[in-house]
Amino acid sequence: MIFRNSYDVVIVGNITKDFFEYNSTFNVGGSSIYAGIGSAMMGLKTLIISNHSISELDLPNHDQLDIYCVNSESNTEFVWNYEKKIRKGIIKNYTKKINLNLTSKIKTKMLMIAPIFNELDLNVRNNFDYEISLLSPQGLTRHLNKKSEICLKKISLNENFHDIDLISYSEEEDDYMDKKYLFNYVKYIAVTLSERGAKIYSDYNKSAKFNSYTPNRVLDPTGAGDIFALYLLVYYYKTKSIEFAVNIANCAASFVVENLGINGIPSIEYVTNRLNIIKHE
Repeated sequence: MIFRNSYDVVIVGNITKDFFEYNSTFNVGGSSIYAGIGSAMMGLKTLIISNHSISELDLPNHDQLDIYCVNSESNTEFVWNYEKKIRKGIIKNYTKKINLNLTSKIKTKMLMIAPIFNELDLNVRNNFDYEISLLSPQGLTRHLNKKSEICLKKISLNENFHDIDLISYSEEEDDYMDKKYLFNYVKYIAVTLSERGAKIYSDYNKSAKFNSYTPNRVLDPTGAGDIFALYLLVYYYKTKSIEFAVNIANCAASFVVENLGINGIPSIEYVTNRLNIIKHE
């Protein structure tokens, strides 16, 4: 693949096949694909770097979106089900590590590191010349029990957190993060609270609460946290205001739950329109 001279957003993390119980067909998933589509729909030059063997016909096609497959031997595949609105899953298969051996660094304004299941080390960012970065660490906390069920573990402090500006994850993962340690490196940590909005930590024991936006309906929460993280990164980069960034991120995430899978990813026009409606109510 020939890369563009520079990108607005680069996202590193595996695109996945997501199956749901009693259904043999799959949805394309993974944090990288949600964030990548959302970024392209914002008009940003976007690159996804992933391991997968999914056909190009099953992947989204957008003028602003490039998808680079490092290793195409296999896919990361999940089987999900919902019990009382809580998502539980098992993993059918997972790929090798994303290993980049680039002769020169890829230039980008924003870098989003979004592992889905232990497919990369944070040192992968050494392949990029970037201005700001965000880590979505869920793939660094996931592991499997003997039944191949996905469980969480504490994030490894052996990772290199230097030059990570923002971290964004769900309240489900909060107990597995050492915020006191992470604030040796990062500026802000965002914790999403589902329909209750989000918290932004500016220190390990200092946070501010931001309310959510009410969706028209709740159909599928998958990917809402990924779009939240993307908008947080983009609008913090653009405005340097964490308050504005988390507000628009909450608004964007409210659209994702209204539809199935990637079909819920909103255009920037939809997001700003909902922002303006709420502002003038």
